[in-house]
Amino acid sequence: MKSLLQKHPYVLPVSLLGLVMLVFWLLIPIYPNTSTSSDRLILYIADAWKKDFVHGWAVPFLFVAFIVMAWPKMKLEPVKGSLWGLFGVLFAVFLYVASVRTLQPRLPLIGLPFLIVGGVMFVYGWKVARHMLFPAFFWYFAISVPGLQQATNALQIMVTKSCYAVGTACGMELVNAGNEIRSANDSWSSLNIAEGCSGIRSLMALVMISAIYAYFTQKQVWKMAFLFACSLPLALIANFFRIFTIIVLAELGYSEFAAGIYHDWAGLLFFFPIALAGLFLIDRLLNWKVNRRVMRKRIQS
Repeated sequence: MKSLLQKHPYVLPVSLLGLVMLVFWLLIPIYPNTSTSSDRLILYIADAWKKDFVHGWAVPFLFVAFIVMAWPKMKLEPVKGSLWGLFGVLFAVFLYVASVRTLQPRLPLIGLPFLIVGGVMFVYGWKVARHMLFPAFFWYFAISVPGLQQATNALQIMVTKSCYAVGTACGMELVNAGNEIRSANDSWSSLNIAEGCSGIRSLMALVMISAIYAYFTQKQVWKMAFLFACSLPLALIANFFRIFTIIVLAELGYSEFAAGIYHDWAGLLFFFPIALAGLFLIDRLLNWKVNRRVMRKRIQS
């Protein structure tokens, strides 16, 4: 143990930081006065992931994967601890204390990336800590967003009205009432665009995938930001096609199949293939000139 600490003197402070974090996140009931049973941070996170943030379960595993991928570059950087990292650690501690006083469990999650980057920067220095920026702030995809229910309702209305408008423009006889679309001649039962059909879960998952894709494929920050921003319209378009094809199948006389098996699997058949193909196409357009130069070099060689 002594030889390990002499060879790697920074193992001890990093281990202590992780141990303290685990104790405060896993064991201490810091929200005993809340109306829910989620008195510990880890329970609050798990409750949020059980609902509309199912993709949150993948965040811890991806965090570890990103660190493993960044490790070859990190170990080549010079190690020189910086006191500036303490500001990130203190900011995270401040948010934790504020969360206890205000009973706001999201605050420690907001401070988590600052704790990770600040701790690494204090021990190893900025050149090592910069490789932790993306893995650390990727934790924000695990935070439940306030007002998600209102966003779900807005997406329900948007996709319902869009499918109705395009369907009637294509000659279908449809009736729209709230979040329901039904046949005007009662040839098939009404389709209710429920919360699960709003696309909010798929949207959050696609935004997370877009961030990963943009980070690992783009070299310029503005291209990363643009590709990431495109995830929202791509998600809306893909979700529209998913719901609209259900209506088309119902109009063709396959209403039971459309509302049953096809509805359950349409996300895999349409949503993600269309959205991911859109990301790939935008990537190709953004890097058109670079790709052309690469192709010319390959042809010349």
